[in-house]
Amino acid sequence: MKKATEAIIYDMAFRVRLYMALKNSGRKVANLSEREALILEMIGMKGRMSISEIGSLYPKVSNSTISTTITKLWKTKKLVDKKILPENQRVTSVSLTERGRQVLAEIKRTQTEVFRTINESLGLTPDQEESFQKILKNAIGFFDETLGLKLDDRL
Repeated sequence: MKKATEAIIYDMAFRVRLYMALKNSGRKVANLSEREALILEMIGMKGRMSISEIGSLYPKVSNSTISTTITKLWKTKKLVDKKILPENQRVTSVSLTERGRQVLAEIKRTQTEVFRTINESLGLTPDQEESFQKILKNAIGFFDETLGLKLDDRL
């Protein structure tokens, strides 16, 4: 990648983070940490997941930290359900509760506002928007392959 492209991506990401901070004014949806929000989003996209599947997405975070985070989402925040699989009692699966689905919807609403503003800022023509969508789908495919997952089948 050319240095100029890297610099532009950095500059855009920096401005988006500033914009998000301005719009959210430090407010977190349901008082979730970034890790908790990402876990909810993963489960929301993929459906029921095992704790080890979730942990595999955070290779630099210990399994005990992931387990503790999920327990907090389950026991304290009531956003996920945990179930031990009868066929393999060493595996615990996690799914969203109704409250978890509501919180996830709120997370998506706050993100949608920011993404809508980004889209408007680009000022793309319909043809450019179609090309941009293809570029983004390629990037999503790259990250899915790199991370060894496929979270979203809508693409």
